Amino acid sequence: MTEPACGTCRKKCRKCDRKRPICDRCRIRGLHCEGYPPRFQFCEVLTAPSRKKSSNVSSSSDPGTSSTVTTFGESVLESPTVPETVIAVTSSVEHSVTESLDNNLLESAEDVTQNSSISDYLSVSSPTNTQYSTTQVSFASPLVPVPQLENEIIANQPIMEYFERTLSQHLTVQAQGIENPFHKYVLPLAYQHQGILHALLGLSVCHMHISGNESSQYFVATSCSYRISALHSLGSLLHKEEVSNLEPLEAEYILAIVLLLVLHDVCETGISANGAHLTGVSFLCKRMAYPANCSTRSKAGIFFTSALSWLDMLRGFSGAEKLSYSQDIRRCVRDHGSLSLHTLVGCPASLFYAIGSVLAAGKASLAGELSCEKFKQVLDDAERFFRSWDPEQVIYPTGHAEWKHLAEAYRHACLLRIMRFPDPYLLSCNDPRIKESVAAILDVCSLVPRDSVFFKRLLFPIFLAGANTSSPHQIHYAKWCISGIKTATGFQHPALTKVLASVWNERKANPFSLVDVCWMDFTCSEQLRSQHAYLFF
Repeated sequence: MTEPACGTCRKKCRKCDRKRPICDRCRIRGLHCEGYPPRFQFCEVLTAPSRKKSSNVSSSSDPGTSSTVTTFGESVLESPTVPETVIAVTSSVEHSVTESLDNNLLESAEDVTQNSSISDYLSVSSPTNTQYSTTQVSFASPLVPVPQLENEIIANQPIMEYFERTLSQHLTVQAQGIENPFHKYVLPLAYQHQGILHALLGLSVCHMHISGNESSQYFVATSCSYRISALHSLGSLLHKEEVSNLEPLEAEYILAIVLLLVLHDVCETGISANGAHLTGVSFLCKRMAYPANCSTRSKAGIFFTSALSWLDMLRGFSGAEKLSYSQDIRRCVRDHGSLSLHTLVGCPASLFYAIGSVLAAGKASLAGELSCEKFKQVLDDAERFFRSWDPEQVIYPTGHAEWKHLAEAYRHACLLRIMRFPDPYLLSCNDPRIKESVAAILDVCSLVPRDSVFFKRLLFPIFLAGANTSSPHQIHYAKWCISGIKTATGFQHPALTKVLASVWNERKANPFSLVDVCWMDFTCSEQLRSQHAYLFF
């Protein structure tokens, strides 16, 4: 059977030589080759129910509750007829397709640093530049063909509302008196750019499935479809940066897409393959931190930079060599993005900046760029800073007492990381200093109500406390707290759960070992084949 012509030649009714990944006719004439239709067709996008059904749903339930989404999901899934073969294909290739694309995004993530050219990231991030075998799906053309962005927004309004009313509440500290940054910065851009819209829809549908609101494999396939389409848009924007530079708003588009894609990773597995996206846009965050004209620095850009630099710092906890963003970027967040960081994770910017300095020094030490003596001096200075740091001196977003509790938990989380330098096995989890910080974090958990919007932001400190204890009752309490956060947010954090289980099982199997078990052995070590970014948001 003759292979179909590329999209561009079909539209122009010209003969196509069908050469892959782009045909010679398009290449010679400098045309954008739209590629070839996929061998496997993904399911149709989720569409909104009819006006009549929508009005019935809204009138019969509270629009702010998850039952609205469940009702929406049932009514939507009743209407389209999805062949079982399509569901089977999409569910079976979903992870292999995504992993293949993500591995291509940065199979050599270590080679892309903040000083790299955009071409390094573009060469592996753009689906149009990626070659696939004949047994794989072709991503040369968008998988969700919609003539107008406005029509697609209308068609997927229930999913947009789910993001606005449910998911975005879990991604930030939604306390009284605080604007939700995802409402303020992400949603408006989704109404302007299809790539952001698809990344948002993919994350939302993934969360609907992971949280248990929708169990159908239809949602898995649709989430994968949206994710791949968002990656296609990301590649196009990066290609423009390489060819003609981006407008300031287009740079925000890229940062928004990447943030949503990384949050999609957090939602799905808690692992971002090779940290590809975070590393790839570090150059943009650096540009955002120090624009040629400070007046061009937008609040949205600072928010995206704050969120991405926090995620970069988190992966640095599991291995300092994974840190990619510069201290200049973290300084910008400290000086201009304090509110964004507080609203997102509850960590004071001064603590974020200080632990970032330690991790950067750890990275330099591992690379042989910083002597052991100087690194130990950095560690000593940092430990004194964190032990004497006063949470009363911080200006918090609101008057809620929980901000101080969160700050105290993050302070001890940073101390636990510092004490694992330079030798992570030097101190036992029974060392008095380790036990003091573990107990302090768990004490904070007892002070914050479990149903509080602040409690979910204790996840990372609780993880570190759990990873640094062998006490059965502390392990039990840490499990209980994490279980509550999973239930409240819908994020299941499988990677975090697996790491903790591995640490606890190893300690239990070797209770009299002279060498302590280090949780970083399960996230970043020479024995691991892939050095992924473990992210706990």
